[in-house]
Amino acid sequence: MSLQIPIQKDIGEYEEKIVGKLSFRTLVCVAGGFGSAILVAALCHFWIGIEVADAAFPVMCASIPFWLAGFWRPFGMRAEKFAPLLANHHLKDQRLLYACPAAPFLEKPEAGKPTRRARRAAKRKGAEGHEPSRQEDI
Repeated sequence: MSLQIPIQKDIGEYEEKIVGKLSFRTLVCVAGGFGSAILVAALCHFWIGIEVADAAFPVMCASIPFWLAGFWRPFGMRAEKFAPLLANHHLKDQRLLYACPAAPFLEKPEAGKPTRRARRAAKRKGAEGHEPSRQEDI
């Protein structure tokens, strides 16, 4: 019979727990959520004159970003690592341009809709796309 003990798979993913099962980052996010909820409730009650019981929607809207930042883990990443990647994905052009150093004579693609000739050339595979007998001197 062998002795078995559980170990952490990746030590880089370990977070030290401060209170219960909350890490420092999660604890700060929870405190920020509570603080923003109390602040919005106080503003609604004292400044606008709405009863706190009727101001549930603004209170939730103020605290949800903190709760998401503390507990939401999209694709196993923290929210502050995931948000720039998501923004980068949606805001940048998703096309990659591959240039062949052996064939510098090939046309450079232009922005916009590709031509019929470019679509036909893109459908060809590997060696069929490179035909040395049809090279033009530039």
